[in-house]
Amino acid sequence: MNKPDPPLSGGSRRRRRGGSGRFGSVFAGLVAVFVLGAVGAGGYWLGYSQGPASLDGRDEESLRVYAEALDVVRENYVDQDSIDPDRQTYAAIEGMLDSLGDEGHTRFLTPEEQDASQEQLSGRYVGVGIQIEEREGEVVVSAPVEGSPAESAGIESGDVIVEVDGEDVRDLDATGVSERVRGPEGSEVSITVLRDSKRLTFDLERLEIDSPVVYRALVPGTDVSHIRYTAFNGGSADALREAVRESLAENSSGLVLDLRGNPGGRVDQAMEVAGMFLNRGEVVYVRREAGGEREPVESRERGEFPEVPLVVLVDGESASSSEIVAGALRDNGRATVVGETTFGTGTVLSEYGLEDGSAILLGVAEWLTPEGDFIRQSGIEPDVKVPLEEDDERLDPRDLEGMTRSEVFEADPQLAEAVRRLEGPEDGSSGRAEG
Repeated sequence: MNKPDPPLSGGSRRRRRGGSGRFGSVFAGLVAVFVLGAVGAGGYWLGYSQGPASLDGRDEESLRVYAEALDVVRENYVDQDSIDPDRQTYAAIEGMLDSLGDEGHTRFLTPEEQDASQEQLSGRYVGVGIQIEEREGEVVVSAPVEGSPAESAGIESGDVIVEVDGEDVRDLDATGVSERVRGPEGSEVSITVLRDSKRLTFDLERLEIDSPVVYRALVPGTDVSHIRYTAFNGGSADALREAVRESLAENSSGLVLDLRGNPGGRVDQAMEVAGMFLNRGEVVYVRREAGGEREPVESRERGEFPEVPLVVLVDGESASSSEIVAGALRDNGRATVVGETTFGTGTVLSEYGLEDGSAILLGVAEWLTPEGDFIRQSGIEPDVKVPLEEDDERLDPRDLEGMTRSEVFEADPQLAEAVRRLEGPEDGSSGRAEG
């Protein structure tokens, strides 16, 4: 096995139908699959390479049993044309990793998935320029990217994707639809949507898309800025920093950092984001090795905004680097965290590239909050719990144009609670908050 690439923190996961109701994960990669979490700052080398010569007796016996089973299948299976050595090998690797019980974290990437992951982490991808999410069992366009082929062709927010290249995709989740839409730059894809019960088909050219990760707007009737941060990919921390500067230049009295639906990304970007609001030397997270040793990881940033009033919004789709930031700002007393318990990633992954271009993402450590709370499977508990009910909506800064303060507060109780916390309600009450 090859030595690992630099560490990955956390990791997103494939979603299944019916996973979280109406407000599913927004795919900030704009029809790209967030298959892996964050490439960490600096190298992490296990200094260990295991080849066949280092296998012990139990390993050798296991391999003999596998080879025996493989021979049985290849010699006797009725449909010989369906036997694919690559698929069999990949399935065996996936089965081995699944047996570790680190669901959603440790996992295998095919060469194609590995290429897509690296492309996504760069902040650019080839596609048609749409963000999609799951709502009530349907894959819906949440927004087209400005200037993209999708926007130019007339695809709109709320369109329900039903076919890709003539194939029905209504039984697929958002990840499956994303995989159908992706393809080589310059190639074409046909997307059929439902809009007000009408079927519309768009023939689009796939192009390289510069994926935006930050959106901002003043909440109507307030001087509070709502900043939505969708992914921790290459250079995204700089985009967030610029958005904060612009908001403060417009005399914003406080910031709502919206990490809802953010599946995470690069650890170095998480360190930068947390460091913007902390003082140098404050602990961002604690790394726990397999042997139990704990290493506090401190901010090295100069803390450009250490005193700006701040509330962080999270939900069950906030994962990986989102949880690092939320935990760091909460435990250091820097921000109030509002919303719902996060996904609970908590695993530091190392990436081991295999010779055919595939890769294994292997959990080699865990990260904890500065106060030592484990995040894996339990998530970040918000300071103020505010659920989204069936008729509520997770608003994006782009949704706020033309809305009134009361309309915003009625539609999105989580955002409303965040704004109230920054404004300081006189009577101490704040809507549907729990605790």
